[in-house]
Amino acid sequence: MILNQAEPDLPGPVAAWEPTGGSSEGNPRAAEILRESAKLFAANGYDGTSVQDIASAVGIKKASIYHFFADKAEIHSTIVVASITRLAALVEERQRGSSTAAGKVEAFARAHAQHISESAPFYFTAALGYREIRDPDAKAKVQRMRDGYEETLRAIIRAGIESGEFRELDVKLAARAIISCLNWMARWWRPNGPESAETIASNYVELIIRGFLPERKA
Repeated sequence: MILNQAEPDLPGPVAAWEPTGGSSEGNPRAAEILRESAKLFAANGYDGTSVQDIASAVGIKKASIYHFFADKAEIHSTIVVASITRLAALVEERQRGSSTAAGKVEAFARAHAQHISESAPFYFTAALGYREIRDPDAKAKVQRMRDGYEETLRAIIRAGIESGEFRELDVKLAARAIISCLNWMARWWRPNGPESAETIASNYVELIIRGFLPERKA
């Protein structure tokens, strides 16, 4: 994903999605720790969040955190992995039923927007926190996941070019343009605004897709 390093102004609370992962996958208390930690990491950054901050937000003793996670680094990397996993799952789900490349690009964008609107703290922790991942194996895993996410969009665009739906264009640049718009939207969109995040995402795609289409012959 294209990342912006500015501090986010969070647009809304985490929705009903239940985060999982790490050494305590499936445990309700671990999920609560992840939810509260995501809010803190998104607002204050990795270095600005302590294990004590997390324990206080959850309402448990600091020592209890270590029953579920080895340290703050594991909590953080688990959130990043969970966020990207959720994003990829939404994209896959949205792709079903889309028969055109343009439709699949819009489905991709709306999935991205859905994750922003439903799980903003997880989204921002993942977007801003890649460089803060301490464990080399976890960082390599996240990089593969990020690359795979972008490749999903590039593959859609390539297929559109091959079918003649899109003109010849720089696939990597086109994908980055779309993802950059979506990530920037996350900075200013608010849930109490006049339009939903998904509507804005569709509007972005409509504008960008026009540049993908072949020129009409007179």
